[in-house]
Amino acid sequence: MATISVLQVTAIHAGRVLALADVELILDGVSIVIHGVQVRADASKTEITLPNYRAPDGSWRTAVTLPDEIRGPMGDAVIAAAMEIGLLMEKAAAG
Repeated sequence: MATISVLQVTAIHAGRVLALADVELILDGVSIVIHGVQVRADASKTEITLPNYRAPDGSWRTAVTLPDEIRGPMGDAVIAAAMEIGLLMEKAAAG
């Protein structure tokens, strides 16, 4: 079982990147902190991306690979924290 805590969300507004978050994952009693989780948004979607680095060939690669069972709930927690500080607004349901 994993425990996910959003430690901090900092607004930066750089292009599509609205904020950077620090997230603590506790896996089997071991704490892992991931810095630089990006909150990205445009007119059609909001997404969370893990930190990236530039590889020797010039391409961008994800610095941390997480299984969907952790990445999904982590993304939900970061979005909820961004909404809590007023960075994101809940989308009104169509109807």
